[in-house]
Amino acid sequence: MGRAFSAVFFWLFAAGVAGSAGLMVGLGGLLVSEGGSWFYLLSGLVLLASAVQLMRKRRSAIVLAALVFAATWIWALAEVGLDGWALLPRVNFISVLLPLYALPCIAGRLKPVRRNSLSGQRPSLPATAYAAGAVAVATIVAVLVALQPTVRTAGDNAIAERSGVEGLLAGWRHPGQDPGGARFADLSQIDRANVHQLKRVWTYTEEKPGPLTSQIASRDEAVPLEIDGRLFICLANNVILALDAEDGSLLWRHDPQVDLDGVLSAICRGVAYYDAGTDIGGTGSVGTGSVGTGSVGTGGESAFCAQSIILGTLDARLIALDAATGKPCPEFGQGGQVSLKQSMGPVPPGQYYITSPPAVIDGYVIVGGLVQDGISVGEPSGVIRAFDARTGQFAWAWDMGRPGETGMPEAPGMFTRGTPNSWTLMSGDPELGLVYVPTGNATPDFVGSHRDPLWEDFASSVVALDVKTGEVRWSYQMVRHDLWDHDLAAQPVLFDMPTEQGPVPALLQATKGGQLFVLDRRDGTPLVETVERAVPQTDVPGEWTAPTQPFPVGMPDLGGGTLTEADMWGITPFDQLLCRINFRQFRYDGIYTPPALGEGSMNYPGQLGGVEWGSVTIDPGRNLLIVPSNRFAMIIKLVPRTPDSRAEDFAYPQEGTDYGVVAGPFMTALGVPCQQPPFAILTAIDLNNRETVWERPLGVAEDLGPFGIASRLPFTIGAPPVVGGPVATAGDITFIGAVGDRRLRAIDSLTGKELWSDKLPEGSQATPITYVAPRSGKQMVVMVSGSYAAMNGGGHEPAHIVAYALD
Repeated sequence: MGRAFSAVFFWLFAAGVAGSAGLMVGLGGLLVSEGGSWFYLLSGLVLLASAVQLMRKRRSAIVLAALVFAATWIWALAEVGLDGWALLPRVNFISVLLPLYALPCIAGRLKPVRRNSLSGQRPSLPATAYAAGAVAVATIVAVLVALQPTVRTAGDNAIAERSGVEGLLAGWRHPGQDPGGARFADLSQIDRANVHQLKRVWTYTEEKPGPLTSQIASRDEAVPLEIDGRLFICLANNVILALDAEDGSLLWRHDPQVDLDGVLSAICRGVAYYDAGTDIGGTGSVGTGSVGTGSVGTGGESAFCAQSIILGTLDARLIALDAATGKPCPEFGQGGQVSLKQSMGPVPPGQYYITSPPAVIDGYVIVGGLVQDGISVGEPSGVIRAFDARTGQFAWAWDMGRPGETGMPEAPGMFTRGTPNSWTLMSGDPELGLVYVPTGNATPDFVGSHRDPLWEDFASSVVALDVKTGEVRWSYQMVRHDLWDHDLAAQPVLFDMPTEQGPVPALLQATKGGQLFVLDRRDGTPLVETVERAVPQTDVPGEWTAPTQPFPVGMPDLGGGTLTEADMWGITPFDQLLCRINFRQFRYDGIYTPPALGEGSMNYPGQLGGVEWGSVTIDPGRNLLIVPSNRFAMIIKLVPRTPDSRAEDFAYPQEGTDYGVVAGPFMTALGVPCQQPPFAILTAIDLNNRETVWERPLGVAEDLGPFGIASRLPFTIGAPPVVGGPVATAGDITFIGAVGDRRLRAIDSLTGKELWSDKLPEGSQATPITYVAPRSGKQMVVMVSGSYAAMNGGGHEPAHIVAYALD
C-alpha cells in the first residue's frame, strides 16, 4: 500500500511540474510577444525539461530544477534587490518546489544517467537532492525575514529642535483641530518614552439602527469634536452623539431620520461647532489668534443654542442642534434645518448629499456637497453656499456657471448643473477672511469634451473665497482638464512656511497624484518651485487633454514614480505573469496617461491613490510635515456607447457622452494588487529644507489575502486604503489609524518607528483626536471605529468610540 501511494504521488508530482512548466512557457511566451521579459519563457522551458526527466526517472531532473532555482534567484535579485515583498512571487514557487524533489518518494525513484547494472542495488538518495532542499528552505526563511517592516531614512537629515508656538488651540473644536486643519495638539503628557503604556479606558458602542440596508455601504469616518469636556460625534447614518469626554457616558443622542433613497455610501466625517458668544467658529490657526472660551451651554450667551452643533446630512439638509441638549435650534432655518435642495433643480435620489462637515468661519456656515461620480452630464450643481450660522439664512453662493453673481438664482432658475463640486473638508483663515475650497472635476469624471470653459479654470483647484461675500479672491489649479477623477480630496492645510525671509502664511494642498503644492495663502503664489511638464495626450475621438500639467518639484513627490513591468506583483509567479502581460497591454505612459479605448489605460496613482480626505498633519514646533498616502493603480476603459447600451453595463455610465466606462483596481487573478507593496505609506518631511526625513509602510497583511480571505500574516505590507488622517503632538508622537488592518498606531514622529498599536473593534478609517480630560487631567486619545472603507465597499458593523490614556 505504501509503495502504491508513493508511486501515485511521484506521478502526480511529475504531472504537476509539467503542468506548471507548461503554464509558465505559455504565459511567458505571451509576455515576450508583448515586449516583456524573456525570463519566464526560458525558465519554464528548463523546468519543462526537468518534468520530462522526472518522468524518465533521471536524477538530472533535480539538477535542472536546481538550475531554475539558482537562475530565478539571480534574476530576482537583479530585478528587485533585497525587497522581501517584491521577491516573494518571483521565488516562492521554485523555492517550495525544489525541496519536494528531495522527498524519498521522489528522489528515491530517480536513477543516474548511467546505472551500474551489476550492483543490483536500489539507487540511493542523491546528495544533490538534500543540498538543493536545504538551500531552498533557507531562502524561504530569508524572504520571510525580509518581509519585516522597514523605515527608509534620508541620511543625516536632522529634525530641528522644538520651538514654542503661540496661539495654539485647546481641545478639538474643528475636524482638523484648528480652522486651518493642521491636526496638531500641543500636548506632551503622552510621549515617546511612555506611549507604550497606553491602555483602553472606555468604549462606547452604538448598534446601527435603520434605515441602513445591505445595498448601502456604511463607513464610519467621523472625526470627533472635543469642546469643554464633551465629545460630539456623528455616525454613518447621521445620528449625532454627545458623550462625556472623561468617561464616555452618553449625554444626548439625536437621530435626524435621514432619507437614504439612492445613497450608495453612507458616510459622516464629522460635525461643525458654532459659538454665538464669540460670533465665530474659532479665530485661530497655527501661529495666529485663539478660540472663544465659552463652555457648552453656559459660556458666552446663556440662551438656548448659544453654542450649536451643525451637520450636513445624507438627504441634503443642514441641521443645527443645541450643543447642551441636542434639540434642534428653532431660530435656524425652519425648525432647526435648512434644505440644501433649494434652487438645485431636479435631484435624482442619491445624486447630491453631504458627507463632510461644513466650515464655520466668522459666523458663516459654508458648505459644498457630494455629487455622485460618473452618472451623467448635467448632474446637480457643485455650488458652494454660505448661511448665517445662527439663523440659517442664505448669505451667498459661488456658482461657477454664473461668474460675478453670488445671490440665489432668479425663479424659476437653478444653480448651474454639472459644475465641479467640493465634497471634502474646507479650511479657513478668519484673519484674512478667506475660506479655501478644494474642488473636484465636472461630472462625469473620465470624459471632458462637454465641459463648459467657464468651469475649467476652477476644476481640481484650490479656490479662495471671501467669507462674507463669496467672491473669488484667487484660485490655483493642480490638475488641468481632469480626466482621472483626481479631485482634491485632502483638506487644504494652513501653516507658516519657513523661508529665508521669515515665516510666510502658507497653504499646503496634497493631491491624489501624491504631489504637495505649497502656496502663499494670501494670493495663491507658489512658495516652492513648480514647473510645467508635457504630459501624454489622448487619442480618443472628440476628446482633448491639456498639453502640460504643473509639478511642484520643490517638494518630495509621494506618487510612487512611474511603474515598470518589474513593479508587477502577485501571490505566485503565475498571477504575477498575468499582471505583467496586462501591464504591457494597457496604455500607460506614467502619470496623466489619459483614459483609452481598446484594452484601456492604467491610472497610477489612481483615483484611490495619493492623499485622501484625511489630509496631513503639521507639527509647527518642529516644522515637520507628516503625510499618509496611497499607491494603488486603477484601470480605466472607455467603451463607445451604442443604442443598446444600458447603465448597468458600466461602472460609470456617463450618460450624455459618447463613452461609458469600465473601471476598477488593477488586481491579480487571485484578488491581490498587481503592483508590488507597499500600498500605504507614511512619510515625514522637514519643511525647513523640504526633504524627506523618513518613510515607512503603514499596515500589516493580517486582514488581506487572495480572494478576499484574511491571511492572518503579521507582516507589514502597507495595507490599503489610507483614508483617515494623522494627528501629531508635542510629545513627538503621531497617532494614525487610516489603513485597512483595523489598528490605531503611535508612530515616533522623529524616526518613523512604530511605538504602540491596538487592534480596534472594527475599521480604523477615521482620524483620531487627542485632548486633556477635564476632571482627571489625563491626555486622552479617541478614535471612531466601525464599518470601514474596504476595496469591496463597506459593511454594517456597530460603531464604537474608543478612548485611550496612560495606564
